[in-house]
Amino acid sequence: MLFRDRDEAGEMLADVLLNLRGARPVVLGIPAGGVLIARVVAGRLGAPLGAVAEGFVTADALAGRTVVVVDEGICTGATMHAALEAIAAAHPARVVAAVPVAPQRHSLGRLAADLYAVARPDPVSSIRRWYSQLPDVTEAEVRAVLAGQDWAYAGATSL
Repeated sequence: MLFRDRDEAGEMLADVLLNLRGARPVVLGIPAGGVLIARVVAGRLGAPLGAVAEGFVTADALAGRTVVVVDEGICTGATMHAALEAIAAAHPARVVAAVPVAPQRHSLGRLAADLYAVARPDPVSSIRRWYSQLPDVTEAEVRAVLAGQDWAYAGATSL
């Protein structure tokens, strides 16, 4: 166990992302749990918050921006890869992936300029192993976190 919960993971992740504050990034969380971590990161960076979802349709708001894609962690990388591929179509200036935990040898190739992580163990067999509390997140919780965000779903058709 490394993180007490998603809030603590978000605080620790934000610490390693503070150098991006001057880039005026957009922070996108991967539902469901990644959105809760992204909320903390966006708050610390003073950045707009949104979500990436299956069926994501890119928004003009991402073009030319630095986009930070946040999830609870990377185990196989499939979820993060899918999100990064969808976001690439919006032609952001720079895309970075940010997670509390990712495998030491994991690479995102050309999909992201950087991979920021608090911990880089080898291997990562389960994301839950790194949190003492990781309850399931409902769609209603995600929607509540994103309430008031003008482009929170950026055209997403589902969570």
